[in-house]
Amino acid sequence: MSETDRRLKDFLNTNQAQRERMCLEVLATLVGYSDAHARLPKGGPDGGRDLQALYNGTQCYGAVGFVNDATDLKQHRDQISAKFSADLQRAVNAAKEEQIILACFVFFTNVGLTPSIIENMKTYAKNEGVERCEVLDRERIRFLLDSNKGYAIRFRYLDISLSDAEQKDFFYTWSDRISEMITSSISGLDSATKRIQFLLESQKIVDSLITIVRLDCSLDQASRGNFLFQTSISFQTHVDGLMAYFYGGANEPIKESLSEWEARGRNFPKNGQYEYGFAWLIPGYPQYEKFIGESEGYETPINIADLNERKEFIRIKSFSGILELQNEFLRFECVSYPFLDRFYPSLKLIEMNSSMVLFDCNAKVAEHIRSITMYANGFEILNLKQDNWHCEPSSISRFHLPKETNSSELGAEYVTLRPSSMCSCFNIDFDDRTPKRYNWE
Repeated sequence: MSETDRRLKDFLNTNQAQRERMCLEVLATLVGYSDAHARLPKGGPDGGRDLQALYNGTQCYGAVGFVNDATDLKQHRDQISAKFSADLQRAVNAAKEEQIILACFVFFTNVGLTPSIIENMKTYAKNEGVERCEVLDRERIRFLLDSNKGYAIRFRYLDISLSDAEQKDFFYTWSDRISEMITSSISGLDSATKRIQFLLESQKIVDSLITIVRLDCSLDQASRGNFLFQTSISFQTHVDGLMAYFYGGANEPIKESLSEWEARGRNFPKNGQYEYGFAWLIPGYPQYEKFIGESEGYETPINIADLNERKEFIRIKSFSGILELQNEFLRFECVSYPFLDRFYPSLKLIEMNSSMVLFDCNAKVAEHIRSITMYANGFEILNLKQDNWHCEPSSISRFHLPKETNSSELGAEYVTLRPSSMCSCFNIDFDDRTPKRYNWE
């Protein structure tokens, strides 16, 4: 009797979690199986499905039937045969309840079975509508563990070291793969480090939220300098009453063309622009009470559609500057780094996860936008290219505009930039994506 055979009988006595994990790794070495995972390795009702996988793309369930101090006597063989039937029946019933086709069932046991017992199991499975049934008894598991693919599994779960011959066989076969794994591990370590850095910094308050719109030509060529652009970001759940930010900017009345500015020697342009930002707060929550409920000095925005003041909005950004028509980009900032205190409703960067984002602008500018990028605290949280959105007709009523809005802009055509996919808005995703960090200097 080999050491592997002996340890399969009793080394994992009572340790169901390790038994399932070992069988899961053995299953992964078999041809045709993928996406293998344990359902409830620490115990509990699993519906006859200790393991779950795909076999050539079809659904496969697996069960582990180990006994303590296994023998090949009739008592243990009958016990395992009964467990096989019960587990298979539960798996078939579960598949029917979930309205899926169970195409394959795999059963692991540390009891040695005769060919006739295994054949009876497969026949039973076929009669229950399961086309493929694979039974791995102790001998077949031992064979896999004592092969090149199973040395590492055997060492990890049965604590059996590799002999000199096995080490040579293992490294001869896997040397190239090990080199690839080392390279991949270094890359993975770098990704993990960046992930950890982001998760740590994501606990900080958002002190910088910027949208940069890049055009395929100068602003003068795109729209003669006339623009109105707004970013709307709504949070998945409110943060002490903070529901959303609306921020953007527009030009003041154009006083000179680009050619006129160039003709007079490129001195300071006469054209101007302004930026604005508003926060949407829910009455009765802490941030509303702090910034609106106890204060009277804040401006409220005017919605051009109905000119009604909205008491749940507070202005958080007000800026005027020079408009440079030769630029091929627009830049809008919602919040800025605090001085002594934060005089605006705020949230942590991580609380922006799953936020919904939309962009609104005048149609002439929209035709020339080639990319839109959003940054928060130096992290690139959204990066969109032209094929990521489509334009749908909109109106001025979608904008949350300040009182100084240039009335000459109200007659323009407007569009909303929505995802090209079936989604209604863009989403900021921190779960499946680690934002890239930029050092602003």
